[in-house]
Amino acid sequence: MTNVQATETNTVTFLSESDDRPIAIGFVRRDVSGLQAPRHAIAVQQHALSLGYKYAYTVRPPMDAADPIGYALGIAAGLGVAAIVVFDLAQVDDQPARVCEDYDLETICPATTWARAAAPRPAETGAV
Repeated sequence: MTNVQATETNTVTFLSESDDRPIAIGFVRRDVSGLQAPRHAIAVQQHALSLGYKYAYTVRPPMDAADPIGYALGIAAGLGVAAIVVFDLAQVDDQPARVCEDYDLETICPATTWARAAAPRPAETGAV
């Protein structure tokens, strides 16, 4: 890991309330992606946008996070997202079901949609 990669911050995009597309966040773990983390972060954002999501945030959990997946799920809950986008299943420890309890999981490699088990929350559908 280079000094630049060690000091990378999470990427935030300011969202317009008039945009009614579902929101997605990316999830990139440096302990999994290694030196490819910056490339994976760009690919995750581009993939989410190509699928028609409104991209909100790239989650990069701290290297010492006890539960990096839980860290990302907490941010996803706070933002009311519809989907979490990852480069591959290794980012979620090959456990898509953990994410799919509440969110769609989009993977780039292979390009797959893992559908959520629960119905979307009202904030995700535009209902009040």
